[in-house]
Amino acid sequence: MNEIAYLVSFKSMDKFNNIDSGHCAAVLEKGNYTEGELVDFFIESVRTNFNLEKEREIIITNIINLTKIRRELEE
Repeated sequence: MNEIAYLVSFKSMDKFNNIDSGHCAAVLEKGNYTEGELVDFFIESVRTNFNLEKEREIIITNIINLTKIRRELEE
């Protein structure tokens, strides 16, 4: 298994200060990534899954490694 699945929780705010929140799945290939690359990946995953425009501010509130949880439950 070369991929890791994450559940990403977020809040977003538009230019009128309306705040939304939600969750989405993000799948990442295993590799060596910097913290900045990971944050960018998760933010882009949220933008893609929810069709959010670039101007919309996104705050990642939680990241859960679903692959790790699944593996632990299978043991």
